[in-house]
Amino acid sequence: MTRLLAVLLVLLSANPAWAEKIFPRSSIVTEKLEFDARDDGLRLHLRNKHHDEYYTPKPATTVLFLHGATFPGIATFDLPISEQSWMDYLARRGYDVYALDIRGYGESTKLAEMSQPAEGKEPLLTNEAALRDVSKAVEYILSRRNIDQLSIVGWSWGATLAGSYAANAANKIHKLVLYSPPWISDEPADPETLKSLGAWRNVPLFLVGERWGHNLPDKERKELVSDEAKKAWVAALSGTVSGEQVLKVPNGPVADSLKTWGAGTPAWRPERISAPTMVVQGEWDADNPPAMGLSVFAHLTGTSARRYVLIGEGTHLLLLEKNRRQLFQAVYGFLEEQR
Repeated sequence: MTRLLAVLLVLLSANPAWAEKIFPRSSIVTEKLEFDARDDGLRLHLRNKHHDEYYTPKPATTVLFLHGATFPGIATFDLPISEQSWMDYLARRGYDVYALDIRGYGESTKLAEMSQPAEGKEPLLTNEAALRDVSKAVEYILSRRNIDQLSIVGWSWGATLAGSYAANAANKIHKLVLYSPPWISDEPADPETLKSLGAWRNVPLFLVGERWGHNLPDKERKELVSDEAKKAWVAALSGTVSGEQVLKVPNGPVADSLKTWGAGTPAWRPERISAPTMVVQGEWDADNPPAMGLSVFAHLTGTSARRYVLIGEGTHLLLLEKNRRQLFQAVYGFLEEQR
């Protein structure tokens, strides 16, 4: 037994892949990047975090985060809870990490129509327009680092965009992570809902905290997320709208969802994905329940590798909740494989 333990210790010390190397917080560089969108008059914001000695960019360690239909990317993926955001988690492990704010969200250019009344207007920001932003951001990162591929982590609507992009630009995708992806709804959308959407909507920030885990029993709901995390997120979201307590959000993503998922038609084709793909979500996700993620997983028939991970006691906002580290670890482990 003593000899066996000695052999194991030698193997562990000789194989750094078994040991997780974590850089100190002080060594992480944050860059705020801005560049022109494909459409005139629009500027896109991209946040980057990387180790200060990141000299050899690689597709395997370059990651782009794409946000959902309500909350911007920079204020979400780089929200420090207990002094660490999801971007920090990867950057401290040697990754070159980016979070995009799509037009109309966060720090990117606000759409001019959002300063006008929303009623009676066509919903702003189609999936097609958002994909132009995603495409430009990918090309910007690849050119900046002189690499030919990267990995994308898409959350909710961001998973729709990530899947759509990866299905049509397979040569630029190293790995794909679909976090809480939508799929065809069991309940068809009401056509009247689509007609009444308007160009944009207000999201009162006080409702974010009140509705968090609203479908859960009181005990589970209270333990789900700390008051500190809630306050930090609302403060970060407020900062993206000049201190206001209301987010203005384009309604185009909702309209496209009603026209596709809500009408029994896939918004994109998972079977066209060839890159290794992970589907991950929380057990208590009421927005895009586990059955949706499993349906996406079942349709990933063209990938070189696929994985489904369900994390217990997590909602649609798992990335900010008590079990967020399980999410971070699962995605990191998937990205690390066969680097």
